[in-house]
Amino acid sequence: MLPVLTLSLVMAAAPVDSVVMRLPATIVTGTRLPIGGLEAPLAYSVVDRRSFAGTRMISLADALGGIPGLFVQSRGGAQDVRITIRGFGARGNGERSNAGNMRGIRVMTDGIPVSDPDGRTSLDLVDLGNADRIEVSRSNASALYGNASGGVIHLMSRLDFDRPFVRYDQRAGAFGFHREQGTVGFAMGRARGTFSLGTTAFEGWREHSQSDATLGALRIAAPVSDGGRLVLLADGASTLNRFPGALTEAEWRADPEQADPAFVQRDERRFNRILRLASTFDQTIGPRQNLTLSAWAEPRKLQRSERDRFRDFNRYFVGGSGTWSLAWSTDPEFGARTSVGFDESFLDGAILFYNQVNGARGTTLRANKREGANSAGGFVQQEFSWHDHWVVQGALRYDNLWYISEDFITPSLTASKRFTRVTPKATLSRRWDHHTVFVGMGGGVEAPAFNEIDPPPQFANTSFNPLLEAMHSRTWEAGMRGNLQNGLGEWRYDLETYWIDVGNDIVSQGGGAFFYTAGQSRRRGIESELVWQPRSSVTLRGAGTFSNNEYVEYLSDWVDLGGKEMPGLPSTAFSGGAALSLPGGFRLDTSVEGASRYFADDRNSANAATFGYGVWNAGLSWNGPLAGGSVAAFVSGTNLLDKEYISSVFINGINGRYYEAGLPRSVNVGLTLASK
Repeated sequence: MLPVLTLSLVMAAAPVDSVVMRLPATIVTGTRLPIGGLEAPLAYSVVDRRSFAGTRMISLADALGGIPGLFVQSRGGAQDVRITIRGFGARGNGERSNAGNMRGIRVMTDGIPVSDPDGRTSLDLVDLGNADRIEVSRSNASALYGNASGGVIHLMSRLDFDRPFVRYDQRAGAFGFHREQGTVGFAMGRARGTFSLGTTAFEGWREHSQSDATLGALRIAAPVSDGGRLVLLADGASTLNRFPGALTEAEWRADPEQADPAFVQRDERRFNRILRLASTFDQTIGPRQNLTLSAWAEPRKLQRSERDRFRDFNRYFVGGSGTWSLAWSTDPEFGARTSVGFDESFLDGAILFYNQVNGARGTTLRANKREGANSAGGFVQQEFSWHDHWVVQGALRYDNLWYISEDFITPSLTASKRFTRVTPKATLSRRWDHHTVFVGMGGGVEAPAFNEIDPPPQFANTSFNPLLEAMHSRTWEAGMRGNLQNGLGEWRYDLETYWIDVGNDIVSQGGGAFFYTAGQSRRRGIESELVWQPRSSVTLRGAGTFSNNEYVEYLSDWVDLGGKEMPGLPSTAFSGGAALSLPGGFRLDTSVEGASRYFADDRNSANAATFGYGVWNAGLSWNGPLAGGSVAAFVSGTNLLDKEYISSVFINGINGRYYEAGLPRSVNVGLTLASK
């Protein structure tokens, strides 16, 4: 959903140590190096906390809905969202364990990956309540981040505050929604830290769509030497999500609140418990060098009721990364920076499948195996700049991804599979005043996720799907961004165009029953955003994405699908909004968002007429002082015209079950109390 309110949440207390630990220069997502936001030679957006503080903050859909190039869908109205960036991630839904996972897009929190080595991302550890800003790269970042980096979403906490603070956030609203979160910011000498603990519950609008989550997060940043900084992170999450499944068009028109009866009978759900411990060390070495090292360990206990199986996963995710850069110059008008880096991550663990009896674990063991995925890669990047205006960058990366499967019931099925790829990237940019123009070319690589390499029925005697290869892509893009002031007010603009050729595109069949390599596809588009502030109390904003996404070569069951539109991707997505600051600390916001029709299957036979939609949201907020601190309150309404629409689809669904209904009209309220 689009954010409909913006609030300022102020926090302070009595002064402590006068020396404040400052974060390094802005690291724009997709660069891995300190760089000013305006100068970054890529398509990116930054979402400040004020943009989503007046929302439910239940999922990424509450923060990212208005970004051009992103198609964000809240599938059931809770934590489970579907996000695509320029078509990457489009297959991340279906009847399989795709539900609750994203594909092809790298998600990070405070520099530590949330995404798994195989490219899947479960969003259990993603908490908007703990984020101060979100950086989004829409340019392919595989040359720097590796597998499944068709876009990067990076949530960042604030650790540069001057004084300790306490904040309490309360939200409640339609369909049994409520959220409570407390946050404490503390100081220990020159070190700064935050601890937050929150719970979220949502009964859901559709049958069998309840969700509950408890999340805790600890961050500590401390100077450890001259020019050095150590950040320690600890996160924990316990989440339970039930899934209503998809409906046929007839079922949706008759009663969009109902669930797929099979999902209800099997009590299809995910119950995840995750702990993450991580650290990042930044060291400035003299005036020209910088070193960053990160490491993490993440044990997980996951349970699922899914497709007549009760599934137990005991897994661990460990890894590390490092980047070293050297700035050098041979002339006052000439600058250069050389950077090298590496990434290593490993996901492993035991998997037990039992029979399932009305959603409960039975006594018959159906599968006993180990599944592991390891992703290793390294990159080198060279940048040259001259006259503080022209900048050229080039990067090259090598990735080695391999899968391990051990079957303890049928040892003959034990096997391994490996994917390797070399990925290039090059950009040229021109900067002046408050404007930047850039052109770029970048490669991309995306190996199939672990559950996607499960074999189709005709290959039941193998462990890995022989029909799959790693997807690779080539992106050409050009863009410009900047801001200016004239007699009409202040303007901020952002405009990009792209052309992406994809080889070995990975597609799903039978609602995700199996996957295979389709051939080639092509994605072309234009992304734009314009923000106009004619005076200090008024802000107007509009954004749009116009794209063409089609298969170039694709033979499915001997049927040529070349020229068909790729499913799940609308040709037009738009958003717009207006904000008005009123006397007395009040603020009025209104917004609209929508998308054109799109298809739910590769053959373009699923009724697309049900998909086009536009919804209207509005909200009123107030911010003011209270007892030496501050208070902020809001009331917001989403889909105020009560538009019936499809929020998401199961691509290539089974027996016509494609459609997930969007939430009807809903009203939510919130309150934030902060010390000062």
